[in-house]
Amino acid sequence: MKSPSEASGIDIEALLNSLIQRLFPVWYANQAVKELPLGNMGTLNPNSFLSHRWLSLHSVIQAMQTSLENADSQWQELSTLLGKLIVENDYQRPLSVSAIQGLEYSSIEDPYPNLVTYAEHNLGAINWESAEDFERNLKSAFVQEDSPHRVVYREWDGRYYWVNKEEAHHFAAVIMHCQHKQRDATINALINVESLHMPTLDNLRSKFWLLIMRRDDAYQVIDLLNKASLPVFPCEFEWRRSDLLILACPKNNTKLNTILLNLQNNRSNQQITDLGRFLNRYHRPFRNQ
Repeated sequence: MKSPSEASGIDIEALLNSLIQRLFPVWYANQAVKELPLGNMGTLNPNSFLSHRWLSLHSVIQAMQTSLENADSQWQELSTLLGKLIVENDYQRPLSVSAIQGLEYSSIEDPYPNLVTYAEHNLGAINWESAEDFERNLKSAFVQEDSPHRVVYREWDGRYYWVNKEEAHHFAAVIMHCQHKQRDATINALINVESLHMPTLDNLRSKFWLLIMRRDDAYQVIDLLNKASLPVFPCEFEWRRSDLLILACPKNNTKLNTILLNLQNNRSNQQITDLGRFLNRYHRPFRNQ
C-alpha cells in the first residue's frame, strides 16, 4: 500500500531538505559537503617526453586571471597576487644531459611517458652503443655553434626541458647510451628558471582557498555556498583541463572555512587539491651554483 506522500506524488524528504536549507543554509552546507561524492580528477601534471603536455603554471594563472577580470573588487587582490607568483631568471650553467626530462618540440604524437621510452622507439638507424657513438651523437644533438643551449627549469615541479627546434633523434641516442651504459655528460646551457615568489605563495595560501575540483562537483559546492550567502568565485584551471575548476574562497570567514575543511576531510588528492599546497609540496629550488 502506498504512503500518503507516494499517493500524492510529493517527495516529503526533498521538501524537508529544501526547507532546512532555506532556514539553516550554513548548517545544511556543512552537512552536505561531508556526503558529497567527488569524482577522480586524474593526474594534474602528467608525465610525458613533451613539455607541452605537462601542466603549465603560466596557463593556470592566465586562466584564473581571465576568469577574475569582471569579478567584484573583493577578488582583485587574488588576481594581483597571481600575477606576482612566477618570477623568471636566466642562468648560464653546465647541465647534465641526464637531468633533462622533456623536449619542447617533436613531430611524434605517441604518448611516451618519458625520454627513455621515446628514445627506445625513435632511434632509427642511429648507432648509440659505443663511446665514439656517444660523443658523435652528443655533438650532433648539441651543436657547438648553438651554445649555450636553451633549457627551462620549473622550480615548482622540479622538471627540466630542452628548448629544441628539430626532431631529437641524436639526443635520443644520447639518452639511450646514458640509460644503458651508466654514462653522463654536461652541456653549456642557458637555463630559464621559472621560480615561485615564495612570499607571494605564502600570502596566497594564508588568504585564499584555491580548490581544484571536477567541474560538476565544483558547481554543487558553489550552489551550496551561494545559498548560504558565502563568498566563492569559480576560476578556470587551464585549457588542457576544461573538466576542472578552481574554487576561490577567502580564508577570513570562519563559517566558510569550516565548510571547506569538512569538504576536504577524508578526500584524496585526486578528488580535491588546494593549488597553493600543491605548489608548495612539489617545490624544488634551483641550485644557483
